[in-house]
Amino acid sequence: MARAGSPVRPSRPCPSSNGSTGAAPAPPPPRPTRSCTLPDPLSANVILPPAQSRPDAAVQLLFLHHAGGSSYPYLQLGNQLSPAIEPFCLELAGRGSRFLEPLQADPEPTLAAIVAAVERLGLGQRKPLLLFGHSLGAELAYQLAARLLARSLPMPLGLILSARVFVDPVTVSRQPPGVPDETLTDAAILRLLQAYGGTPDEVLTDPELSRYVVGVMRNDMALLAALCRLPKPLLPIAAEVAGGDADHRVPAQQLADWGRAFAGPVGLSQFAGDHFYLFSNVQIIPWIEQQASQLAFAVPGRASLPQAAIL
Repeated sequence: MARAGSPVRPSRPCPSSNGSTGAAPAPPPPRPTRSCTLPDPLSANVILPPAQSRPDAAVQLLFLHHAGGSSYPYLQLGNQLSPAIEPFCLELAGRGSRFLEPLQADPEPTLAAIVAAVERLGLGQRKPLLLFGHSLGAELAYQLAARLLARSLPMPLGLILSARVFVDPVTVSRQPPGVPDETLTDAAILRLLQAYGGTPDEVLTDPELSRYVVGVMRNDMALLAALCRLPKPLLPIAAEVAGGDADHRVPAQQLADWGRAFAGPVGLSQFAGDHFYLFSNVQIIPWIEQQASQLAFAVPGRASLPQAAIL
C-alpha cells in the first residue's frame, strides 16, 4: 500500500527522473513542450532504474515496489547497500520517470515489460539475481520468478517476499484476506491509505494530490486483484518471507503460507515495525546483505571471488 514523503508540485515541464519524493507519485506536471525530451517508455533503465551502477558487484538485486508506490524509497534503500550488491528498482507505469505513460492494471503486459527489461539489462545472466518484492511487489516478484525460471536463468535466483499474505488463486472468488475490494469509493481508498500510514496528511487533504494518489492506488489494487487470480505453480527454489511484527494485516502465519508455493525451504523473518518496516528498521539492510551473500555462495567457483565481492 502507499507510502509517501511530501510530494512537491512540479514547476518544470519535464518530470524528474525519480518522480515523487515518496512512494505516492507526484501530481501531474504541466503539459510538456516540444523541447522537453521524454524518457523512452521501452527503455530498460526507465522500467528498472538502477540505484547504483556497480559492474563489479557479486549479486544483482531487484526491488519491486508496493501498491500506490514508486521506485523512489527503494532507490534510497539500494544506495545504503554494500558495493557488492548492484540494486535496481521497478518503476510501474504512470509514476516517476514513467509518469506520462498510462496506468496499467493488466498483469500480463506489466510482467512482460518487466521480463523484457530484465533480459535487456542482462540481470541474472552473469551474476546471481535476488528479487525483493514488497506488498504488491511480492506478487509481482513471485510471478516474475516463475517466468524467469521458465527461461532457465544461467545464474542462481533468490526471492524475498515482504509484507504480503499468501493468496491461493483457487479461493479468490470467495474474496479471502489479501484480495483487494475493487469497488471501494474514493473516500474508502483514502481511509485505507490513512490506515496503512506513510502518506502525509497534506497529500490526503489536498484535492489535486489526493485525487491523483487515489487514482494510482485504485489502479494498483486492480493490478493486485488480477495478480491474485494468476496460477501459483510450485517454484523449484528456496525463498524468504518477511514482515513487520506490528503489521496486523499480514500476520506471521499468512506469511508462512507462502511455503505452499515453493519446492524448496521458505524462511520467515519478522522485524519490529508496521507494514513499511523496511523503511524504518535499521536491521533490514544487513539482513538483505546476508540474503545476497548466501545467494553469492551458491555460484559454482565462488572461492575464486574476492572476499569483499562475496560480502
